[in-house]
Amino acid sequence: MVCGLGVSDTIETLLLLRVRPLHNVFLEYLVRAGVLGRMAGFMGYRNQRRLEAVLLIGPLGETALEVHNPDAYAPLAKAAHQFPVRPRHIVGPEDITTPFWKAYAPYGARPRWERREPMYVVSARDLPDASRNSSERLQPATEVDLAEVVENSALQHREDLKDDPFALDPEGFRARHLNDIREQRWWVLRERGRIVFEVHVGAENERTVQIGGVMTPPDFRNRGYASRGLAAIVRQLLERRPAVSLFCDEANLAARHVYQKLGFRNLFFYRSWLLDQGAASE
Repeated sequence: MVCGLGVSDTIETLLLLRVRPLHNVFLEYLVRAGVLGRMAGFMGYRNQRRLEAVLLIGPLGETALEVHNPDAYAPLAKAAHQFPVRPRHIVGPEDITTPFWKAYAPYGARPRWERREPMYVVSARDLPDASRNSSERLQPATEVDLAEVVENSALQHREDLKDDPFALDPEGFRARHLNDIREQRWWVLRERGRIVFEVHVGAENERTVQIGGVMTPPDFRNRGYASRGLAAIVRQLLERRPAVSLFCDEANLAARHVYQKLGFRNLFFYRSWLLDQGAASE
């Protein structure tokens, strides 16, 4: 049976997610932030009252899940199809998202693209000496940086995800980035007053901090800013968590080379689908 999850389900949900803490950073982070009961898109699958799967469909159609019982895939897919906001971007560990997609696809969802994404993790002992000993540090972006951060982030979405959320909702896109800046989630490297590298510091749990939105503006590419900026933010984040993690498109060989050079290790794979939202909502 699939039903909405509320505050009373918090402990049971966390126990399910913490079985694989590196796989479920985002979901665990949201549950710990107290969203159960406040987000209608958090659903659970129960087998004889025992919680055996969790599904999230966010307000923009971002979809993530964890499943401990294969019997959950079919009812979760049906629940996703019936939910007012349909999945738009399904992302998560490959062993979980692949069978979910097989169950959900017959409902008529059409993917714009599908891709495999290595999950990279780095700890202090993995850092090369040059990164470990560098004194360079990134600074949190400020509200003065909003226009630059938004422009760079929108371009990163278009280049990496082949999607344009800024065009779909410019004000909402700006508002989300402003809120993240105020929460010190965007960090930047500056040269002569310009942002030459930016990165988003996202979900975290006791094991890791997850980063994304890695971006060097076109005018500053191929000058080593990505390597310098990543090394700096990783070193800073390792001061508060045992590891830093990220995932990227398997086909992005340039980015993967940078990550591996900085000591990131590929521990497992994610898989993503970006769906044609109109077709999925019919």
